[in-house]
Amino acid sequence: MLKEAGFTLIELMLAIAISAILIAISYPLYSDHQVKAERNRAEIALMQCAVRMEKYFSQHASYRGATFTALHAENVMSGLPYQLQITSATQSHYQLQIIPTGAQKKRDLHCGTLSLSDTNERSVSGDGNVMQCWM
Repeated sequence: MLKEAGFTLIELMLAIAISAILIAISYPLYSDHQVKAERNRAEIALMQCAVRMEKYFSQHASYRGATFTALHAENVMSGLPYQLQITSATQSHYQLQIIPTGAQKKRDLHCGTLSLSDTNERSVSGDGNVMQCWM
């Protein structure tokens, strides 16, 4: 008697169902990790701009007039799904923000816009808290 080789249709359907369940579980976890990784990269860029703001202050005795060109920071955010803004630059204080754009804006509703001041005060615009959203 010949033994047939191969898979039955039921075995194949079972393998497909198990694969679909694993994908359904793992994709949201991967997506969350990807959002957090992009946010962390943007936080690093924000900190780099803060360092450049302090250097600017040491040279000019003021934050006023600080721009990305003056800070030599035009390419700090290149490749990131965020927009960096100097929202305030006075004689003695500054405020920086990173604002999510594109797909990151739709996926990162928990944290939203992250802000950093000259006193290292950090804030978020989303419903998450600072400890959850900042590294």
